[in-house]
Amino acid sequence: MSFLSIQKKWNGWTGRPEEGTVRKYEYVYILDPQEENTKKAIEDIKKHYDDMGVRVLKEDDMGKRRLAYAINKKTDGYYYVTQIEIDDISKLEDFEREMRLSQDVIRFMKVTI
Repeated sequence: MSFLSIQKKWNGWTGRPEEGTVRKYEYVYILDPQEENTKKAIEDIKKHYDDMGVRVLKEDDMGKRRLAYAINKKTDGYYYVTQIEIDDISKLEDFEREMRLSQDVIRFMKVTI
């Protein structure tokens, strides 16, 4: 295979799926363990999902657990896991920015399914 044939194959490739392609993700959130903060954070996440038109496939409250190391002087966290489907991934960028700025979300991680 020559360089030109490889270049033609990859020319225009953006690394993103085509618009309208349904993508599946799993999010793991570590939330502030105080009950009122946890409830508020979960409600905010669900509200964002509704606003984005996300289909929630699976939702799991794993409960309060001890963290492996202290994060922001917190030794416990409330684990919340969701599996979602979305067709417009550009909406996820704004959502993730909001999660990074939220005081109730200690950490979160996105995995492509």
